[in-house]
Amino acid sequence: MENYSIVIPSYTVGPDAYEKIPEFCRLYGRKAVVIGGEKAMAAAREKLLRALEGTDMEISAFVWYGKECTFEAAKRLAEEPAVLEADIIFAVGGGKAVDTCKLVSLELGIPYAAFPTIASNCAASSSVSIVYNEDGSFCRFVHFLKSAVHVFLDTDIMAKAPVQYLWAGIGDTCAKYYEVSISAKGEQLEHFRAMGVNLSRMCMETLVQHGEQALKDNEAGIASYDLEQAALAIIITTGWVSMLVARDHTMDYNGGVAHAFFYGLCSLPDFDETKKEHLHGVVVGFGILMLLLIDGREEECRKMMQFNQKVGLPVKLSDIGVTVEDVKKVAGIIVKDEDLEHYPYRVTEDMIVDAAKKLDVQQLPGQMF
Repeated sequence: MENYSIVIPSYTVGPDAYEKIPEFCRLYGRKAVVIGGEKAMAAAREKLLRALEGTDMEISAFVWYGKECTFEAAKRLAEEPAVLEADIIFAVGGGKAVDTCKLVSLELGIPYAAFPTIASNCAASSSVSIVYNEDGSFCRFVHFLKSAVHVFLDTDIMAKAPVQYLWAGIGDTCAKYYEVSISAKGEQLEHFRAMGVNLSRMCMETLVQHGEQALKDNEAGIASYDLEQAALAIIITTGWVSMLVARDHTMDYNGGVAHAFFYGLCSLPDFDETKKEHLHGVVVGFGILMLLLIDGREEECRKMMQFNQKVGLPVKLSDIGVTVEDVKKVAGIIVKDEDLEHYPYRVTEDMIVDAAKKLDVQQLPGQMF
């Protein structure tokens, strides 16, 4: 085998995580520009500024990233004077904001640090951007050689974030274990990929253990141990797994039915990802049930249905506002999605539709089949 190196992003977590900014970011320059969502920047602004008081670092501007992670948005940002003059980008917000910052970082050749303000996905610690078209439909993935120089997880900010994002993050993160373990089935893996596959189990097990309480604590605005563990599983563990199992992108074990199902549904004209029932992680959480049925693991599907019911994730098609006819329309798109390119068997349109039919109506665990 050829030589290889593994670099995964470091992180700081806690209510005072931003105090470590100078320690981890000063090496990359003195002038930072904040790019992110409007609400996210408002939530983080005071702590960001306070963290740099009395240091030789400064924030030159706070810049709104836009509404979608698109190539057009990244190009526009890369032409902003404050961005052009920056030594480092502070990517603040959710997945789309952070993914947009990655594109800007790539365009300008400057590093970025990630400041996730919601625990909804692993964008802050992964080295891939999910890029959309201007109309909101899925465009493609962009892989990077480098990830964030450091990830700062302020648990107080996350505890005050809308609970729906943590809710969606739980669904998205549980899928990582099932998708990675199936994609790598029967493979002879290098050390780093084997480590990623084994680590992926923590994505699901941590949330099964802490997810329900974390949601309650988020509702109450409490930065608890359970919330911290859930946030770390969603943002850090999943991101590390993503990077390990697809380090050189020649062999990507990240994908699977759960995510392909979501991206296929995005092509439906009335499928609005901004709706609560259509949030990425919520649909992916339902996609896990599809995945398990297609993989012939009915008992595991029942267990995940029980977990979904505990945390309020969908267990039937109508929970995500979709019908069997909708699934039939996009089944051809789903099976061609790149998330299924490296799979131990061929997923067919019939498999997708049959699983959707079984999950079309509410059926209690143990009575599904």
